[in-house]
Amino acid sequence: MPTFYSHDFPQYTISDALKLVEAKGIELMGNTLGELLIDLESKTGICVIPHDAPKYFRYFETRQSFDFVLVDIHIVRGDEVICPKQDLNFLLLPTDKVDAGMLAC
Repeated sequence: MPTFYSHDFPQYTISDALKLVEAKGIELMGNTLGELLIDLESKTGICVIPHDAPKYFRYFETRQSFDFVLVDIHIVRGDEVICPKQDLNFLLLPTDKVDAGMLAC
């Protein structure tokens, strides 16, 4: 299953020894980016939907929230970083890491 990371599920944390440690994230089901985002909302209540611009997403803590954070979603696949923009039909692999983070590109 792909793993999802965001400010709620960081990819790295700082240990008691002040070392950077890879965190677990949250494993979600989905063959596509859209299916993964549906599973994210189903499991956590977090709602991530495309923003008006053709690249970024609105990240709501709940579907009922009015406040959101703009995020840029990237897929880490091995050594490759892919920016699917708002392609909810983007096919995911079980080993993909889906990062909803800072506006990067």
